[in-house]
Amino acid sequence: MQEKVVRIEQRLQDQARLLLFPVDEGLALLAPAGIGVALQAAIPGIVLGVVSFIVWKRLKGDGGLERLLAMLYWYMPREISPVKSWPDSSVTMWRG
Repeated sequence: MQEKVVRIEQRLQDQARLLLFPVDEGLALLAPAGIGVALQAAIPGIVLGVVSFIVWKRLKGDGGLERLLAMLYWYMPREISPVKSWPDSSVTMWRG
């Protein structure tokens, strides 16, 4: 009798990576550096890339991108919110 082993990938929830970094952190690092190289200002571009990477990593924190989006929802006024179809976060009691 032949056994069929089905392997389920354990890392389906892992974030996509750009080189060694998650995509959002990789873009924060490589985009300014790439623009700096394209404009023939490699050193300032690399420095700006490292600074933007550190700022993005600190702003994102331990909760990841989901935490940052949740903070935007709770603290941003609805008038300038990118997603206007969501209910207003300032309402404390809904009456139905």
